Amino acid sequence: MAKYKSLKNQSAKKEESQNNSDETLQDVNGLSPVKNISRAKTYLAIGATVLIILVILFGFYIYSNAVLRHKIPPVQNVNIALKWVHQSQFAGNYVAQEKGFYSNFHGINATFMPYNFKDSPIDLVVSGKAKFGVAGADEIMLARSKGIPVKAVAVIYQVNPVCAFALKSSGIARPQDFVGKRIGIEKGINVEYEYNAMMENLKINRSTLTEVGIGYVAAELLNGSVDVSTGYVINEPYYAISAGKDVNIIMVEDYGVNMYADVLFTTDELIKTNPELVNNFVQGTIDGWQYTMEHQSEAVDIVLRYAKTASLNHEVYALQASIPLINTGEVPIGSMNAEGWSNVKHALLLQKLLSGDVNISDCYTTQFIDSRDVRNKI
Repeated sequence: MAKYKSLKNQSAKKEESQNNSDETLQDVNGLSPVKNISRAKTYLAIGATVLIILVILFGFYIYSNAVLRHKIPPVQNVNIALKWVHQSQFAGNYVAQEKGFYSNFHGINATFMPYNFKDSPIDLVVSGKAKFGVAGADEIMLARSKGIPVKAVAVIYQVNPVCAFALKSSGIARPQDFVGKRIGIEKGINVEYEYNAMMENLKINRSTLTEVGIGYVAAELLNGSVDVSTGYVINEPYYAISAGKDVNIIMVEDYGVNMYADVLFTTDELIKTNPELVNNFVQGTIDGWQYTMEHQSEAVDIVLRYAKTASLNHEVYALQASIPLINTGEVPIGSMNAEGWSNVKHALLLQKLLSGDVNISDCYTTQFIDSRDVRNKI
């Protein structure tokens, strides 16, 4: 009996020893499978938190570097005077504002002033109601010839959009076909100036034509009161096309007349006293145009936020017609040179529109375009 109790005690001790060993093993491994899972979740949560903190810090580092590198200034409100009503012609400006190219990278909050058919962009900029404007190169040169201190800082349309157009059924396909026809001219604006220059270049006897003033929606061509209309290829021909008509488009540029169009400009004074703001405006606008060309559908949606009464199809047409005139593939967007400005002067002299001599170099500066070239190489 004593022997039996001794064996029973030894067995109990052995079992207790085994249990103690198992408990020790469980402590080492996290006490239990349930507790192991709980601890793993805790570790994952800590790891995720650390990762988020690192991402935030990295983002802040990148932004700080951008600020230091490009010296982003505090955002300031800037009025920009447009040469026409809201439409795709100014898509790059709208995109620059709506996508943050102006504000996030160049410190500008833009307000656009569409043409009110009373005050020209040059008037608004010179009076201080706008810091910057969009105008034709001919308008800039004519202003300089009158002593008005405005200067171009970039060119958007390398090829001028002025054109003549006729119904294809008329057989009119070139300026020489205008003889004996009724020609509708948009008077008092650069459409008239460039049409005149084209006809002078071609030495066409205009006494053989009947030239009349017209509006901006091709109504006279559609109702048959004229045989040929004039306007911008990005706008007026659309009205005939949307009416189901096939048209022949005659670009004045193809006949020796090309004046820079949609020139970004400001005053000599602002260029002198605040070149940083001028540079930021130029860079932001060109960034906006580059994005526009790569995201045309989105850009049209943005245009329609401003051109609230315009049709989607019209603005799509206008933007598609604009892009080859802006991005010719020959020079970077915004570029201009002495030869281009000489062409402007020649066209104005041909029509005796310059009231006095003007130095071409006074009409423009490439310092802000040149700075973009340097920035892109860094």
